[in-house]
Amino acid sequence: MKKLQILMAIALLSFMFSCSEEDSPVVPDAKETNSIELTAVEGTDITKSIGFPQEGQTELIISYHTTITNKGTRDILLYAKMEIMEMADGQFSYFCWGDIDNNEGTCYPPLKEDFLSDRIMTVKAGTTTPPGNFLQYISDDLQGGVAKIRYIVYEKENEANRDTIIYNITVTK
Repeated sequence: MKKLQILMAIALLSFMFSCSEEDSPVVPDAKETNSIELTAVEGTDITKSIGFPQEGQTELIISYHTTITNKGTRDILLYAKMEIMEMADGQFSYFCWGDIDNNEGTCYPPLKEDFLSDRIMTVKAGTTTPPGNFLQYISDDLQGGVAKIRYIVYEKENEANRDTIIYNITVTK
């Protein structure tokens, strides 16, 4: 029994000695910020004319694309949020997120309110996504109007690592 007490005392002293030698506490890895960069392929100010609608045509759909660059040194998992800042009565907005061609993405339904993707997209370190991995749309009922949509792309588990892009879409008669 005495040997066990001596061993326990030595272990306790050894533990206390090793803890007291630490100069600083263990600090978790710092999270990256500013490693996400969004780029509008067609530019952020888009104007489309309804022109002369064909017989039976009830809407004009405008598509625009955003590339995502991961300027960091590690792969990141991303979400996208669509925020409606301004929208005419006969307009709806929606987007596709991820690689649709390889069944690794999804297109969300047309909406008139803010929406957060429920799917994560992985962007490898130092790469830029193809324009087809983040597609945005405005549906207009042929009445025309102005839409202003903000997209925020941010990292899962690190919302401070994000970028924002705002599109101004004008549909004229």
